[in-house]
This record gives sequence, C-alpha cells and structure tokens, in this order.
Amino acid sequence: MTLQEILAAENRNTDKIYLHLEGIFWKAYERSAFAFIHRISRYKASKRFVKYLDAEVVSVGFPDASRAKVLGDRPLETEKADMLVLGTGTIDAEEYGRWKEAIPLVVSKPAGMPSPVFGTLYGGVPRQMVIPVPDAESVPRRVPAAPLSSRSSEAGSAGSYPAAASETSVGEAVLRDLRNFSVENATPLECLLFVSSLKKQLNGNI
Repeated sequence: MTLQEILAAENRNTDKIYLHLEGIFWKAYERSAFAFIHRISRYKASKRFVKYLDAEVVSVGFPDASRAKVLGDRPLETEKADMLVLGTGTIDAEEYGRWKEAIPLVVSKPAGMPSPVFGTLYGGVPRQMVIPVPDAESVPRRVPAAPLSSRSSEAGSAGSYPAAASETSVGEAVLRDLRNFSVENATPLECLLFVSSLKKQLNGNI
C-alpha cells in the first residue's frame, strides 16, 4: 500500500490497529499508532510533514525481529506478509486528535542535503550524522583471487575464479533493502537498527 492509501484507510479506522511491514520494521500510522501506543506498548511516536500529501503524519514502529516480544500472544484478525491487523477497542476520535496535536513536528532536512540516517548523543545533545546510500552501479564488487594451485597450473590463461554465489545474492538483498527502506518516514533509532542489520548481513558473508 502507498502512504496515501494507508492514510485514507486510517481516516475510516475506528477500532483496529494496522501494522505495515516496511523494510525490517513494522509501522503503524495515525489512529493505529495512537491505539498501538495506548494499548500495546509505549513507543515514542514521530510526526512529520509529508509535502506531496500536504499533511502531517504520525507513525510508530518496531523491528520485525521484536515482533513476538512486542505483540506477544495477541490474536490477529488478519496476517499477511506485509500487513497485520489487530482488533482493539473503539478509538476516540477527539482524544486521538488531541494526542496528535501534542506531538512535536519533526523538521524536514533542507533541500539538497543528504537524508539523516541516525543520531548519537554527546553530552546528552542529539547529533545528526549523514550516511550516503550508493547506487547499485557505484558499489564495487569484490572478486576473490584465483587459488595458487590454479595460478600455477593455468598460468597465462584467461580463466578467473568465479565469485561466490552467496556473496552476490546477499549483496543484492542488501541493496534491495536499502532501496525499499523509507528513510523519510523512519525515526533515528529505526535507521540505526536498520544499518546495524545490514552490517550483520554483510559481515556474515564477507
């Protein structure tokens, strides 16, 4: 679902929590985020202005790896690969409106600046760091050198040692996750966890 479709569904939502899988995170928006925080877990919500929708959007999320811990044994009304639906009590529209209004708006980055990926704390003051995401074409591929036995027996030949298939597939999976990850709708903590998960994937195959 697109963000526009999600928000349209949330405008009609009166008694459910919709969770959408984005990259490695489950995210709830608007009324679903309100119900999630008040009835499942006190996660911190973030509010951002989405320019192309001309709207302020509230969301909350948690890693897919923490799904069992966060949701526990709560029954699911719907379970799909990219969406979960949980039943909840009636969502009070007025209370939700006051809650959303009280959440501070996260100011967008200036035009032309790289997307902020995560923040660290120095003396209790948030510090923003920027990590550029390379295109697939600009990422150098590491080609393993041919074994010594092959070099001696095939000196002068044009043959080369084939790259490991697992390394190539993992690299492609990492690039796919990078492209699908919605940085503009993620919190600094979500970005940090996302980068950490990618590093673990790469370290396990390099």
